[in-house]
Amino acid sequence: MIVKLETIGETIDFPDGLGIISFDDFNELSRCAKSLLREGEPGIALYRGERRLKPRDIVLIDSLIELPFDDRRLTGAYTSRMVSEIEACEPLATKAHEIRACIEMLIAELGYSLRTELIGNTERDIKSFAKWLSLSPRREPATTLLRKFFSFMDYVCDTRLNPSIAVIALIDKLNPAEVLELTRKARHEGLEMLFLEYREVDTTNLEIPVWHIDRDRVLFSRNV
Repeated sequence: MIVKLETIGETIDFPDGLGIISFDDFNELSRCAKSLLREGEPGIALYRGERRLKPRDIVLIDSLIELPFDDRRLTGAYTSRMVSEIEACEPLATKAHEIRACIEMLIAELGYSLRTELIGNTERDIKSFAKWLSLSPRREPATTLLRKFFSFMDYVCDTRLNPSIAVIALIDKLNPAEVLELTRKARHEGLEMLFLEYREVDTTNLEIPVWHIDRDRVLFSRNV
């Protein structure tokens, strides 16, 4: 992952897709975060090789209280993945088609008591029913912020979307051991993650690059 800091004219290369950028100026952090969601707005840009990622390729997490499980890109991809898993297994696919046929019969019987003709979705394929069921991962009450975030990471992996994940103010909320556990999981899963932090972070035992932008917009490496 390559990060181009357009407001200060600097570029950072994170070879394994993981890195931290901290800011002395909160307004600069805010400007960079917003630019990830608005194409064409100067701030910060993420690249894979020579390809600049568009907002649809990036998941921005700006609230640790409510992680974006309901992001439409993720929910749509999750449903599609479930449908693919059903269709790839013949016994499951057969059961799914039997269920669809039963629902078709129920709709037909319901129509007998109405004056108007029920039409709905004329195709009613497995994906349509999966959307109707609103399939989504179970959200167990997490005992810690780290476990809650791990659950979200697993969800992203299940969607197979492979987005870049930008997170605001997470590292500061974890202890060094938890940060190490988080980054090792991200590396193991092959997830690209950019951590944007307000103020400098403790770099003790970190295994990923750390960069800092001061109030004069000067960029420093904080790796020993």
